[in-house]
Amino acid sequence: MQNIIRAILLRHKNKRIALSYMKRILKDDGINLLADTEWQKQFICTIRYLIQKGVLVPLKNARPLTGYGGLPDRYTIRRDLIAEKEAPLSAEHKNELFSLPAPMSIDYYAHHADTYRRDRDAIIRIRDLIDGDDHEVLTVNERSYEIFGDEKAIDEPQHAAVDGSAVLRNLGLILADIRAKKVFEPFFYIEKGFGAEQGKTKRNVLIVENKDTFWTFQRAVIAGEFDGINLIIYGEGNAIQKKFEYIETVGGTPDDLYFYFGDIDREGIAIFNRLQARYPDYGIKPATSFYTAVLRKAGYRNARPLRTEQNRGQIPLSPFIDGFDEESRAAIEWIITEERYLPQEVLTAVDLRRMKALGLSETF
Repeated sequence: MQNIIRAILLRHKNKRIALSYMKRILKDDGINLLADTEWQKQFICTIRYLIQKGVLVPLKNARPLTGYGGLPDRYTIRRDLIAEKEAPLSAEHKNELFSLPAPMSIDYYAHHADTYRRDRDAIIRIRDLIDGDDHEVLTVNERSYEIFGDEKAIDEPQHAAVDGSAVLRNLGLILADIRAKKVFEPFFYIEKGFGAEQGKTKRNVLIVENKDTFWTFQRAVIAGEFDGINLIIYGEGNAIQKKFEYIETVGGTPDDLYFYFGDIDREGIAIFNRLQARYPDYGIKPATSFYTAVLRKAGYRNARPLRTEQNRGQIPLSPFIDGFDEESRAAIEWIITEERYLPQEVLTAVDLRRMKALGLSETF
């Protein structure tokens, strides 16, 4: 990324340059920072490095861009510093570099002397860690603070003073090499027989988008007013995209049966589609009986217009819609096309008791 940005700066005719211009040139060259978080991280790291080196000098009236780690939006270019050649590594630094133990790779730093000098302290700490006898595995943030003095350097470098993930990448290392592991943010859940049935049968897991409906289901299940659900997870809207990884911690496996129940609207469908795509091994499906109950109780033509803060525009209905019968599919398509929605709160505890009485409490 550094070489690409340097080339952009050298080609630029004016003394001043905007971050938006650099992003546009990168996009024209096939690097879309909005679509690729890894490229975005490298871009932020490179701009920070060029600011540190004095190649880019932020204008006094430049605005910080929150989406890019607070980087200023406009700069003066110091072209006389761009072409400055790196001083070669000293004999001491060469010996250090070439004696790094496996699995540390020297390829990148052997050709980037300035970067080695900048990252040297962290590299030495990583070397000592790999050579040491301490086999304790720490969390990513704990190890990050130990190596880089910043707990966010590895996992959230855009919010850190140093890009620790770039250092690991330059050394060809993964988290296991530095004896670090990611921990997952827990979700809130209620279980009934989930642990007791482990290894005996396929257990039913229901992910509920909204808080009120989660509490309605958990009360009904615990009180025996609704059967067939062994674990209820509060999805917390989009938060479930990351939090679902916690499923292993509570004993969930891909052999269990997973169902999702959310609002019938653009965002609810998009959350499901993203969740299923991110965790394909778990075979997550829509809880079609609950969605159908909402449609029949409220009447799809009584769906309300979307709130002003909700996103509009085309969204893919598949795979969410694929498992519904023809009548429900048509109703859902109408709601989305007409930019309307039905909240899952249409379904109440009374409805769950009725579903149980009709023998529908174990068919999601």
